Amino acid sequence: MLYTAGWVVALNLWGAVAWNALPVEHRSRWDAELMRRAPLYARFDSGWYLSIIEKGYGAPPPAGQPSAHAFFPLYPLAAKALHEALGLEAFYAGLAVSVLALFLAMPLFFREAVDRLGEADAWRAVSFFLLWPIAFFLQAMYAESLFLLLALLAFRDARAGRAVRACLWGGLLGFTRASAVAAGPALFLAALAPAPVGSRRPWAKAAAVGAAPVAAALAWIYGMGLRYGEPGLYFRAMEAWRRPASSAAGVVEWFSRMIAAGKYGYWMRDPSLALDYGLTALVAAVAVWLAARRRWPEAAWAGCAIGLPITTGLSGGLPRFLLVVYPVYFALAEGSSGAPRARLAFWIVSAGLLLWASARFVNWSWVA
Repeated sequence: MLYTAGWVVALNLWGAVAWNALPVEHRSRWDAELMRRAPLYARFDSGWYLSIIEKGYGAPPPAGQPSAHAFFPLYPLAAKALHEALGLEAFYAGLAVSVLALFLAMPLFFREAVDRLGEADAWRAVSFFLLWPIAFFLQAMYAESLFLLLALLAFRDARAGRAVRACLWGGLLGFTRASAVAAGPALFLAALAPAPVGSRRPWAKAAAVGAAPVAAALAWIYGMGLRYGEPGLYFRAMEAWRRPASSAAGVVEWFSRMIAAGKYGYWMRDPSLALDYGLTALVAAVAVWLAARRRWPEAAWAGCAIGLPITTGLSGGLPRFLLVVYPVYFALAEGSSGAPRARLAFWIVSAGLLLWASARFVNWSWVA
């Protein structure tokens, strides 16, 4: 807990330096009054969460305009509960949910890492995680830390055979972000843990566990649309961010953009592209490593977490989908156990990128 608290404090101190002292242009997209209220790590999508906390989802907008209806409800409604019950300023209510979820998640993360790797490698996994280039999102006004907490709980109970509890956490996961759909196959495989000799494998329970996040996500997507008399409202809201018309078109567009970024050097004008594609390639390599070792639930989650966002055609935001795939950090700790110098070099580079990315974020340059 102290390790995590120190990390949060250090990132906020760095954010203050980045905002006040670095020779970087502030590119605020909000008006002066909103910026006066906004904490350092409330930027970009935090504004949509703020509007849900203060005003709810509201009526659907005209065609072609983005809206809060593209955002899943659990995180902003949890913040809204704090905002109204405790009188917290809405921005800080959102941050409180993020930090509280992170503080609850990290002991679960460490305990699972110890069970899998032993204590020494568990601490290394924590370092890989908290030094990840975009780890600052875990204490920003975003839903990542809440998603992480629910994923840890869902996979813990799925592996332990506690199907009802795993379904509960999986359902809540599905109300947090659309990327919960990518965790469904992995939860199914995790729930099919080896049964005692002579017993039957729990296919029905595993299917229910795997279906829970998918069913919850679809229930929100279509239920919210039906609530406003427009079943496709979620997809119309997403299209306002220039999403492709179909998943197949999204895949083609994603790879076309990646090739163009390398061929024409777009990443030199927009360094966030290098981060997008670089982290995606790293997680893809880890997914292959996990599959080669027949760790099917972890490999399935990493693979699906890459594949699902690619169908949108855009690289932006993909690193955040991958950030919470926590078995990646266990794999990095295990895989680097015999290479301490390479591991240290990775941490140094990753920590430098974390400082760079968080400084960009607080100064209103897109990161992920």
